[in-house]
Amino acid sequence: MGFAATGRRLADLIRLLPSDASAARSHGMFAPLAVRDFRLLFLGLLIAHALSPFQFVAQIIWVQASAEEDLRIVLVGLIAAVRGGGMLLFGLYGGALADRFDRRILLIVTQLAALGFNIAIGVLMIVGDAQGSNLVLFYALVFVSSALASIDAPTRQAIVPDILGRERTTSGIALNAAGGQVALPVALVGTGFVIATFGPGVGYLVGAFGHLAEVVALLLMRHRTQHRRPATRFSLGNVLRDIGEGLAYTRREPRILWVVVLLVTMMGLGFPAVANLGPTWITTVVGVPVRDFGLVAATWGIGAVLASGMMARFSGYERKGRIVALSAVGFGLSFLVFGGGHTPANAVIGNFGLGIAMATSQIAGTALIQLVAPAGLRGRVMSVLNLNMGIAQIVTLPLAALGQWVTLQVLFPALAILLLLVTVAILLLRPVVWRSEVSA
Repeated sequence: MGFAATGRRLADLIRLLPSDASAARSHGMFAPLAVRDFRLLFLGLLIAHALSPFQFVAQIIWVQASAEEDLRIVLVGLIAAVRGGGMLLFGLYGGALADRFDRRILLIVTQLAALGFNIAIGVLMIVGDAQGSNLVLFYALVFVSSALASIDAPTRQAIVPDILGRERTTSGIALNAAGGQVALPVALVGTGFVIATFGPGVGYLVGAFGHLAEVVALLLMRHRTQHRRPATRFSLGNVLRDIGEGLAYTRREPRILWVVVLLVTMMGLGFPAVANLGPTWITTVVGVPVRDFGLVAATWGIGAVLASGMMARFSGYERKGRIVALSAVGFGLSFLVFGGGHTPANAVIGNFGLGIAMATSQIAGTALIQLVAPAGLRGRVMSVLNLNMGIAQIVTLPLAALGQWVTLQVLFPALAILLLLVTVAILLLRPVVWRSEVSA
């Protein structure tokens, strides 16, 4: 089937479902899909998720292929650290923008800019190797791309309740996660093959066009943000004041504050190893060929698909803090399996558990925060939560340097045990996480 025919089939699917929000009042796992604007947002995100592994894996393989062996892990870690720098510097600013401007227009602008910068990264990877000035330019482009993503993320999260209303927010978050994870395993299987056959630069360009799909979907949406602050006189002082209001609210609301702390801990101690250094672990320590990397990595996506589906099916469950708590513990245990052995079986089983735990913790945590925070503060509060990803990326560099020194075989199990101990301590000392509940 050609691209035109596929596009027509997708358009027909969109038209088949009711086009107004009132049709979404029926309960059910797929009720959010009855809202036309959510379907478009969902479809664009689905395509983007399907293509995103090409970018993530291609960057690592490109750097690994050219780097000196005694610097390889450090330079791979530097990719994540540069991404994290962009997220941390612009994340809170992105939340302020999301609460002040029309969220749909803001998403269109960030996605168009991201498309341009990511095409530039792909071209650079095709024409040069990871040496000297090429490497400096590569890291600079990655920084700008991650800064744009840090503006996009809280805006995209804040727009879901705007489109769906309170009752369908959790289902919508879960469906977005499930849709992305359904595409992820298939994409991961193809990622290794494309990169091994055509090179990392071509693989990266394939992933870049996910931004184009999102732009098209956003242009077709009719939604306009109602809960926003005046866009006039958006000075640096106003930006800082907006950010301060979001931070102050987060600090005053214990349900949000301690869920954020728990997720930051989980991401800061676990994500750098299993995600950012995971491809290096699987292809070097475990010994899986690059061509077959996707077959192992896809198990994360399979676990996340199952978890996302369950979260959508039982979106009305009020004790979302309990889900976050159990998922954080499950993430630590899965990390211990993943890094506790050097066999493909450890990687597969651990990845599967990590996918389940990551999906459930992020969906439950995001839903809890979005349902607690007022609409006018939602973008800024979500940007605070999103700092966990920036922190995780920044921490990757020192962890990569430590792994280069003591070896990943020593670092991974030690990190897993530390994460479990800190997670349990937080849950024992701050039971508000376990007790947190919120109804739609």
